[in-house]
Amino acid sequence: MNEYRLVVVVETKEHSYIRMFINGSLVNPEGLVRLKHGELDQLFKDLFKASRGNCIKCRCTYL
Repeated sequence: MNEYRLVVVVETKEHSYIRMFINGSLVNPEGLVRLKHGELDQLFKDLFKASRGNCIKCRCTYL
């Protein structure tokens, strides 16, 4: 079963910019993924449910 990690790198009023890892491998090396806050929440819920809890969402505190 896959393990997902969504790392919020930058947050603005309207968007979140994330890095996404699957099984420890970065899946978007070309840059950050920009999502609206609601889209990020829905992505997290979908991945959490599909992976049976093997999904975390965290914030980057080091820039």
